[in-house]
Amino acid sequence: MKKTILLILMALVLVGCVNPFQTTEKEYAQLSEADLENIKTQILNEIREDFHDEYFSQISEMEQKIISLIKTYGGSVLGVSNYKEEYGILLQKATGSGVIYKKDQDKDLYYMITNEHVIRDADAIGVVLEDKTVLDATLIGKDANTDLAVITFQTTLALPVAKLGDSSKLEKGQYAIAVGNPLGYDYYGSVTVGHISGLSRAVEVDYESNGTPDWIASLIQHDAAISPGNSGGALFDIAGNVIGINNMKIVSDTVTGIGFAIPINTVIEIVEELEEHGKITRPTLGVSVRDVAEILQFNNMIESGIVEGEIIPIPLGVKTGVYVAEITPNSNAGRSDLKVGDIITKFNSVEIKNVDKLRFQIEMSQFGEEISLRVLRGGRYIVIHLVLTKD
Repeated sequence: MKKTILLILMALVLVGCVNPFQTTEKEYAQLSEADLENIKTQILNEIREDFHDEYFSQISEMEQKIISLIKTYGGSVLGVSNYKEEYGILLQKATGSGVIYKKDQDKDLYYMITNEHVIRDADAIGVVLEDKTVLDATLIGKDANTDLAVITFQTTLALPVAKLGDSSKLEKGQYAIAVGNPLGYDYYGSVTVGHISGLSRAVEVDYESNGTPDWIASLIQHDAAISPGNSGGALFDIAGNVIGINNMKIVSDTVTGIGFAIPINTVIEIVEELEEHGKITRPTLGVSVRDVAEILQFNNMIESGIVEGEIIPIPLGVKTGVYVAEITPNSNAGRSDLKVGDIITKFNSVEIKNVDKLRFQIEMSQFGEEISLRVLRGGRYIVIHLVLTKD
């Protein structure tokens, strides 16, 4: 600090504010104005550096690490805008965040991860820089179930590329640093700090907004503050690795500090397939099915003369389940003992009451997995085993 005080006094002398030694202008008149300006600049820079060092010596090691990682990798998190065309004009309908994870040096092409819901139904996508410059982006692939999308954009600007970590090594209680653009771009690049609150939280996702879960996501729970606009942004660990992609929070008057991020190991797996195929291929049974409840209702309408059609026989007392109407040859179902007319009542140990429940269980399965179906056939229950393979 003594050095700082001395430097300040020297700077004040040079700018003419003080003259402790009663030095006359003639005694330093031999210095040109350019020389004086250079000396003043050097002294002021040293003052700034000294204050900076003094400040950093007073803050904790963890704060220094957070500041350092934001300086290094904060710029890898940019804005993402969703545009819809109305009357021939592109209008911004939604904003979010995205993370640069790769660069093709030869093409000045950057690859970015964002959330599928950020760019859903977009007629055009823009990547937004901090100075509000908008760069055209191209959609490479998306997956609604995992809420992930890959986009690319070109620029000659040197932008930082994020480091992707390993979410399998996460521990409850470790630092979690969220970077994104909450509530649009007025709060561009906001940084919030919290902790990992939970691992592998099972969260139901209803992306069709029909009241029926379409997917159960396994997410990281954290308490770093996030808001609409943070979606698609990065969740960093203290070492600067991206450990997750923020995608949702619980919004309630009685709940605070519960946010979720897609684990980066899941992200890496999905992104690789999106880059190669543009979509995620999941197992299918290879059947056309109908809800038993729907069939019973339709049978009643036929019997009442309201509509014409052929009654599908359903065993007495059966009210729910999934009726197999058609089986695709050489499909997973086609290679099994499943038959048209079977009523599926269980998928593994899960009760199947309707088509949505069956579809959900199939989509949550993996290729190569052996599954069991309990079906009602000819008044008795039988169990059919089959392995889900790529058709």
